Amino acid sequence: MGLGEIVGRAVGTLWGPQFRATSERRHARALHAEGICLQAEVVPVQTDPPFTDVAERLAGSALVRLSTATWRGGREWPDILGASVRFRRDTHLSAEAAPGDQDVLFATLRHVVTLAPAFLSTHVHDWLDNDYYGLAPFTVRGLGKAKLRLTSLRADSQRHGSRVERLRDAMYAGQAVLTFEVLPRERGLPHTWTPLAELFLRDEVVLDPERLRFDPFRDGLGIIPRGFLHAIRLPVYQQSQEGRSVH
Repeated sequence: MGLGEIVGRAVGTLWGPQFRATSERRHARALHAEGICLQAEVVPVQTDPPFTDVAERLAGSALVRLSTATWRGGREWPDILGASVRFRRDTHLSAEAAPGDQDVLFATLRHVVTLAPAFLSTHVHDWLDNDYYGLAPFTVRGLGKAKLRLTSLRADSQRHGSRVERLRDAMYAGQAVLTFEVLPRERGLPHTWTPLAELFLRDEVVLDPERLRFDPFRDGLGIIPRGFLHAIRLPVYQQSQEGRSVH
């Protein structure tokens, strides 16, 4: 563990009790409390080595939770939207993770320093009219240090209704697709965003929110979060989840 991660753990430990108290008060997650869960099919994109092996590891089924960071009650006010993805080894859908699963968390936020502008630039009326970023670097087995994001097709800007209704319409039309992309940071690899897989959002599913707990350090496919910002998350998420458990 590097110095940045040690400091991040310390900062997260200090912040943790505040997130726990918020979760207890809200009877839900401190952040991203309201969302919709979807079953997805993950199809690798044809690419070249060394990206091929990573793309093939992603293939299969996934659970995707699209959420709002701040507001509840369906309010479509300025906000940060989130996309949590669990790549599953088992096709049986469950709120609980299985051995070998991989969680990756994204938000409509390129970096923590862009938090304020992101509240204004996020298209809160349509989950599929945004790109989602992994915020901080990861170590990806076979590629080394890299950044990750999800991009949207933005296939139809004429959808109407609430963001939930627009999402359902897009799924019905076969246009609810997110592309998983990687930006390598190692020498010898192209420093451009490379598509690895497409996530076809198929069906809305209802899961127990108490049992559904995404863990940014669940790394069954060899995608490991690194650095200061990710290190903050570990104690913060633990405290927030414990706060939810007291009810």
